[in-house]
Amino acid sequence: MKNYLPILTLLLLFSSSCKKNNSLLKISDGNYSGILQVTSSTYQIPVTYPIAILFEKGKYKISPDPARPGGGSGIYNVNGDIAHFEDQNFWTADFDWSLILSGEYQIQTDGDNLVLIKQLRSNIPAGTSYKYLLKKTN
Repeated sequence: MKNYLPILTLLLLFSSSCKKNNSLLKISDGNYSGILQVTSSTYQIPVTYPIAILFEKGKYKISPDPARPGGGSGIYNVNGDIAHFEDQNFWTADFDWSLILSGEYQIQTDGDNLVLIKQLRSNIPAGTSYKYLLKKTN
């Protein structure tokens, strides 16, 4: 029994140090609906736009809204808690391009709820934020 005790201790030590990191976030495939919330120091209250997004096998597609520009479709990948979206559309230059789901977003998940928060670049005014508040519908 004394011979097995050091071996058992080493096995327990190695098995506890080899645990996988389960804290990596991902975007589950499916349809999501919710709002895009734009907050700006210019406005007293956030501006919201209804939104529907399909995520499927590393691709995304926003259902177009003819009443407003923006949206997007393309590919995405997740690294840690950051998702990188690469829009594959051509757009006119007559609207706020930050309304396009493109670039880096911090991911927050809670069950079927998904929040995407745009990681701002230096050319976006301070006090401005773009946040997708989504719920998985299937």
